[in-house]
Amino acid sequence: MKRTILLAAILLCCIGSTFAQNTTQKANYIEVSARVSKDIVPDEIYLYIIITERDNKGKISVEQQEKDMIATLKDLGINVKEALTVNSMGSSLKNKALKKSNIFLSKNYTLKVNSSSLASDVIEGLNNLDIARVGISSISVSDSLEREVKNMLLTEAAQKAQENARILAEAVGCKAGKAIYMQNYYTFDSASNGRMLMKSFAGPQMVDENALIVEEESVELEVTKKSLSITVNCHFLLE
Repeated sequence: MKRTILLAAILLCCIGSTFAQNTTQKANYIEVSARVSKDIVPDEIYLYIIITERDNKGKISVEQQEKDMIATLKDLGINVKEALTVNSMGSSLKNKALKKSNIFLSKNYTLKVNSSSLASDVIEGLNNLDIARVGISSISVSDSLEREVKNMLLTEAAQKAQENARILAEAVGCKAGKAIYMQNYYTFDSASNGRMLMKSFAGPQMVDENALIVEEESVELEVTKKSLSITVNCHFLLE
């Protein structure tokens, strides 16, 4: 029995010695980190549009304005069935009188576009139809674009880490071998997400006491970019 215990103890010592040697061998590596980043222009811009019946020179129905709006959006190359969503319909009273002629219907929509230039064209086109209640509700980066940029940055960061390992290893007379450990994480500059600046150069001119003409130029939308950063931490064997 004592002999069996002694043999087991010797065996454990041998295993421990082998494990220590392997650990020492595995520790012969170089550790490097690399960070890359890229600014992304948001490709999902959501506009809100509100159409209300107008009573200047006779009522212009919501239905007619909707038809004109849809025609304008199609002329801009927008797939209305996919991009335009009706949120709700409502009504309001003018002069608080319960008369049919004083009940004004309204309808609001959400329109999704993929660039600030197209959003500018939409706002300008709808302003030309006297649909002035148009604005930005939110902007974001689509999942597909985010995934595409992440994959590109991961590749770039890994290659940069490998090059850094090669330079460091050669500086001390060694050679960087294969990677035995890799870890990555990414960060977004969330402070810049969802910001859009609208610049308009409209200037009113008084022609007479009863008329106001507004000279309008193209609406310029400036989207704040969103920064994506990838950091990789790698271990390369030293040869």
